[in-house]
Amino acid sequence: MPRTKTTPAEQPAQSAPGRIEYREFLPSELVVDPFNHRQGNMAPPSKELKDSVSLVGVKEAVGVRLQADGTFGVYKGRRRLLAAQEAAAKAKAKGVEEKALPRIPALVHHDLTDVDDETLLLSLLENQFRENATKADELHVAEQLALMDVPEERRRRHAKTLGVPLAQLKAAKGAAQLSEDAKSRALAEDFDWIEMDQWQRVGGGKDTFDRLSRAKGRDQRSGKPGNGEWRQELQRVRDEQAEMAKLDAVKEELRATGVEVVQYSWGWSGTDARPLTHLLTSLGKAMTVEIHAQVCPSHGVAVNPDTLAPVYVCTSWHAEGHRLTEEYAEKLAKSGNAPVDPEAEKAKAKAKREGTAAWRSARTVRLEMLRAAIADKNLPEAAEELTERTVMGRKTWWFKSVASARTEVAAALLGVPDPNEGRDQWRRLEDPFEELITKGPKSRRKYRMFARVAAAIETHVMADKEWQEPTEDMVTYLRFLEKEFGYVLAECERQVIADFERRAALKDTDAGSESTGGDTEAGEAEAQPGMTDDQGDGAVAGEDGTGGEDRAGAQPGPGGAAGEVAEDREEAATEQPAGDGPAQG
Repeated sequence: MPRTKTTPAEQPAQSAPGRIEYREFLPSELVVDPFNHRQGNMAPPSKELKDSVSLVGVKEAVGVRLQADGTFGVYKGRRRLLAAQEAAAKAKAKGVEEKALPRIPALVHHDLTDVDDETLLLSLLENQFRENATKADELHVAEQLALMDVPEERRRRHAKTLGVPLAQLKAAKGAAQLSEDAKSRALAEDFDWIEMDQWQRVGGGKDTFDRLSRAKGRDQRSGKPGNGEWRQELQRVRDEQAEMAKLDAVKEELRATGVEVVQYSWGWSGTDARPLTHLLTSLGKAMTVEIHAQVCPSHGVAVNPDTLAPVYVCTSWHAEGHRLTEEYAEKLAKSGNAPVDPEAEKAKAKAKREGTAAWRSARTVRLEMLRAAIADKNLPEAAEELTERTVMGRKTWWFKSVASARTEVAAALLGVPDPNEGRDQWRRLEDPFEELITKGPKSRRKYRMFARVAAAIETHVMADKEWQEPTEDMVTYLRFLEKEFGYVLAECERQVIADFERRAALKDTDAGSESTGGDTEAGEAEAQPGMTDDQGDGAVAGEDGTGGEDRAGAQPGPGGAAGEVAEDREEAATEQPAGDGPAQG
């Protein structure tokens, strides 16, 4: 039976809420709903669509809802509406009266009045099935949904409707803050909304995009579940930016005092600047900051990127007629008055800084992985064996850890406050986890014990600069995490393993050559089983000439960042029990 056409005046103004009503409208009586998901984000109607509407009118009903101003807005079928309005304008230009124009069939959804989030979703879904909405369209909708103040349960329904986890929907708000060009680039590389949000939070720049994109590619090629490579690279970027922000803050503070801030140099020989500690006054006395600021117009300061300490300099020491101290004059003379290649020094120092920064970033990711595994009770049998071998054995790093009584990393892995927070090494608790042991579930004992052992390894085997001299314990631990926990090794960790294995291979080759000679050195080596070139306890002299224990003193805090202050010498002296070499059981 054919439908009876009625004019808008003859139609009811609104049906009961929750009902869907069929009505027909003149093109001028409809507007585009502001929550049509393609509002301002689509091309005009195609020529084919406009020709069809001009010839036979709109045949398929559009979806509309009542607007706040009493008009009706099209949330589904925008291109049909625009085609009809264009056809109507051409007809009226030829003298056709408006009431004679073809009307647009519509389904009025009274249940969607003032329900913007549901309208937005329905608009997207209609285009997904009809016109293949793009990834950019979906992101646009997700962004608007994330901004809307709706109950959590409805937000979960939105995520389910879109077919994404709730976390993805929430991340869309941050992802949408990227520029249109950046969003297009990220979507082309198949970044999800969480990844786009994370990229945006570290600046959304091209350099970070390239790094994260390569990490994502490595994850995909590895065939392993999760995004280990991405997380490692993202943490590197975060740490680098945090360090740069600290450096910039120190420089700004110094500029505020009126002093000229210059680039720090690791050699100084190839620059016009010299630290004041290298210089003498005209009377041959040590140059001080106060004296130099008074007598020399070339007073400046540099900031050591490692320590963030200000280094006051003369920016043009030779031109100003300053003399070098005897020590530095001698060094310059020995070099034949030719400065050491500053670029080579910079490159070497930069490699060390970047290596330590990468090592710290990897530690943060390791601790996060371990903390999650311990909390989820995801402990492989091999972890229990490692715990037992450590406690029952004589590992030097284990003795050091027990003697130091440091608990910040173990507490972080267990997800509890550090019982020794605010205490120095002389006042640390004898039984720091007593309450946890007494009141904690018995079923969690093996997890607590593993957390304690893992913390000891992280603190004394994986310390900040240990990557420069890889040990067997270090390599064994990394291989253990990779195999038993599915941990994705960072590039710096893979390099450490390669360096250790290369060194071990060379050592085996040398040992084979010596054994054929029959000299006494081989016999002396056999008399010291268990010793490596780390001399049993992994102690390697630091850059400042201190022993290995001082180097191990720079440890990760509860958040995984490395500490910078070594234990006092008296405590270090108590942490040197005799023991086996660093081979890890």
